[in-house]
Amino acid sequence: MLIDELGRMELACTAFQDTVRCLFESDIDIVATVHAHGDPFTDTLKQRPDITLVQVTRTNRDALPEDLAARLEGP
Repeated sequence: MLIDELGRMELACTAFQDTVRCLFESDIDIVATVHAHGDPFTDTLKQRPDITLVQVTRTNRDALPEDLAARLEGP
């Protein structure tokens, strides 16, 4: 599952937050872009022990699609 993006405008919708919360509680793999600004909802997601946070930078952005695909495929 790909979620693009968890930003201020999207998070203003309670139904969207409820859907995202349900998705993160499911057994599916999720790749999501999340704004860098502090927000109680996204801050809680970022602190989950089952979350790997990857910061997008100019240095890594071109390699990220392949890197994320490899992470999802697992060992």
